[in-house]
Amino acid sequence: MKPVLLYLVLVGIPILGILGLLQVGQTLSAPISVAGTWNAQLSLPSQLDSAAGDPLIHPGPTLLNISQSGPRLFLAFNDDQKTTLVGNVQDMTIDASVFRDGRANSSSLAATIIHFHGKVNRQTEPDRLVGVLIFEDGPSRTEVPLTATRQGEVRKATGGR
Repeated sequence: MKPVLLYLVLVGIPILGILGLLQVGQTLSAPISVAGTWNAQLSLPSQLDSAAGDPLIHPGPTLLNISQSGPRLFLAFNDDQKTTLVGNVQDMTIDASVFRDGRANSSSLAATIIHFHGKVNRQTEPDRLVGVLIFEDGPSRTEVPLTATRQGEVRKATGGR
C-alpha cells in the first residue's frame, strides 16, 4: 500500500501540474513578428526640417530597422543609431518612445521627446505599418505621419492575431 501511495504522489502530482499548465497556457499567444527592415516614408513639417544642427529624423524615404524580442521592440532610423525608440507591440499596435544613452548633441531637437504610435496591417503583402511620430518640445507638439512597408521578407506564420 505504501508503494502505491508513494507512486501516486511522485507521478500523479507532477502529471496534474503539467495538465494544469497546459490548461492555463491555452489562452496565450506569441506577439506578431515585426522585426526586420522597413522602407518608411515621412515628410517633416518645415519647422522640424529646418531646425538648427543635425536633425534626429531626416525627411523623405528612410530605412526603419526593427529589432524584436518577444513583445519588446527597438526602432532605429537609417542605421545611424542616433534615433532609437524603445517600445512594445501588443496585438497589432506598436507604441515606442526615444531611448537616450546620454550622448546629447547641440541641436535644438536634443531636448525633444519623440513618441511613435502605429498599427501593423497584415492584410497587405508586404506588411504595412501606418502610424505617427509625435515630437514634443515643451508646449509645442508636432505629429508626422509615417507609412512603412516591410522589405523583401516572406511573412512568417506565427501565433497571434
